[in-house]
Formats: sequence, structure tokens, C-alpha cells
Amino acid sequence: MFDIWSFLLQTLTISGVAALILLIKALFKDKLSPKWQFAVWSVLGIIMLLPAGMFGRYTLFRWQIPIEIMKSFFGEYSFTRVLFPIPIISSIPRTQFDWLFVLYILGIVIHLFSYAISYVKLHRAVRRGDEPCEERRRHIQTLAAAHGIKLGRIVEVSGLPSAFVYGVFRPALVIPAENELNEKIVLHELFHLKNRDTLWSVVICAFRCLHWCNPL
Repeated sequence: MFDIWSFLLQTLTISGVAALILLIKALFKDKLSPKWQFAVWSVLGIIMLLPAGMFGRYTLFRWQIPIEIMKSFFGEYSFTRVLFPIPIISSIPRTQFDWLFVLYILGIVIHLFSYAISYVKLHRAVRRGDEPCEERRRHIQTLAAAHGIKLGRIVEVSGLPSAFVYGVFRPALVIPAENELNEKIVLHELFHLKNRDTLWSVVICAFRCLHWCNPL
């Protein structure tokens, strides 16, 4: 994406897929299993990684037509194409639309910075944690073994409202130090651990940053 028009073409194409998926979910309601829901939403992820109009096709609608009409009103007659799904500034901004594209990229940087700050705060909190007592560790290990889940580190942190999984490459189960162990919550987090959901969270965060101004 080299300008605001190519971003608009990309994000409208993605919006069409998102709207279609939401319609499918509404039609099937709770009939789709979690694995099928994951597969359906993965289609959106694939579309986000592909340049809009690749292979000469668009999702639901030929989005290039309204964009070219809009551009003509502002005296721009260049042909809009998306070569990369990520924004790249190819020249010094000159027009209002160039600066609008810079503003969009600035939004990406701000969102990435916000996620980075949150991660640093979380990392510091987890580093202050301790190993749980032997009884709690055995309880969690038994729970994980009963469901065939490979368990890594377990960390206790004070002041947490609930347990969660932390880390991408060596994920750890983080539990509140003060609260009594809630088996249902711990098991929920263990399945996040099993499915490597922290990795998918990073991917989702990256997509959110790229399309921060798209409500869908």
C-alpha cells in the first residue's frame, strides 16, 4: 500500500469478507464448533495478507470502481493498485491525501507502541512472580495431565484478578497468588496454552494495528 487510496481498497476488501463471515455466524449461531469458527476467521486473516485485487478478483464487490470514482472528484486519475498488504511511504508527502496516508501510518505506530508498553508492564509483573507451592503445582499438573496438556512454567503473581497465559515461545501459566485456585479458569487457560493462543494473539494485534481505523 503506497497511498491512502490503496489502503482504502485493501480495507474495503477486508470489510467485505468480515461482513460475510459475521453473516455466516449469525445464520449458524452456535452450530459452528470452535475449530470451524477458527477456520472461518482464518479466511479473514489470509485475505488480510493478500493484496486486494490479487488474481483480478474482489470479495463481494468490485471495490475499485467506487474508489476510482471518488478519486476523479479530487482530480486524481491514477490507477489504484495494492502490491503489498502493509503501508510503505514511497515519496515525500505533497498532497493532502499523502499526509492522510502519513496520518494512517502514524496511527499504526501509536497502536504498536501502546501494545509494546502493555507488554513491558506485563513482563515486569510476571518477573516479580514466584513459583507456587508444591500443593498448587501438583494440583495444576494433575489437571493438565488429565487433558493431555503439556505444562511449562507456573508463576504466581500478587494482585491479579484472574489467571492467564503469558509468553509466545515459552508460554507460562500465571495465576493469582492470593485467590483460591479456580479449576475452571485454570483449565480454560491451559487450553489456551495447548492451542498456542498467545501466538495467535500477536498476529491479531498486528492486524489490529494495520487496520486500526476499520471498525470491522
